[in-house]
Amino acid sequence: MALIQQVVLNSRPGKNGEPVPENFRMEESYLPQDLQEGQVKICTKFLSVDPYMRCRMNEEDTDVDYMPPWQVSSVVTGGGLGVVEDSKHQNLQKCDIVTSFTWPWQTRAVVDGAVLTKLDPQLVDGHLSYFLGAVGMPGLTSLLGVREKGHVTRGANQTMVVSGAAGACGMLAGQIGRLEGCPRVVGICGTDQKCQVLVSEIGFVAAVNYKKDE
Repeated sequence: MALIQQVVLNSRPGKNGEPVPENFRMEESYLPQDLQEGQVKICTKFLSVDPYMRCRMNEEDTDVDYMPPWQVSSVVTGGGLGVVEDSKHQNLQKCDIVTSFTWPWQTRAVVDGAVLTKLDPQLVDGHLSYFLGAVGMPGLTSLLGVREKGHVTRGANQTMVVSGAAGACGMLAGQIGRLEGCPRVVGICGTDQKCQVLVSEIGFVAAVNYKKDE
């Protein structure tokens, strides 16, 4: 049996408490040697740390029905990506690159192949982590948000204001807005450093630190 490392929820910070490292702990465990029909052995390459995970640290109220809370002493799960090392699932083979929104935070895992989505590394020129960012859930959220709710009209000389502009979705939404034809994109974030990055590196024309009075 293969020895693995895993991250489990050690304690809860309270509904409004700030998470601390002590809320988690590392453990060692073992994987079963043989796979059952439909199962896949995966090796973790990338894990995504997202804001919604804070809600899953609460005991009951995560604010959404489809997102259950993590259980104390259980392995943390979230967006992840890795490679298939062994498979008894008809649609997945060894060396396939796969992802899931319920990826266990451990070095290796045996999971039901039905929860995995096969990826094409050529789509991101081999930069696999992009599947958890710009080509993943944050990118899709940003694209749909701008196109369905942003009402950008090319040539209309509009200004787009993005709240939470330094976050994974906010940064992408601003760039998508420009590509869609909005000439001025202004970001709102919480530090001067984030404002500087938005303007100097991300392409925003201006940024506002909402924590300042002026």
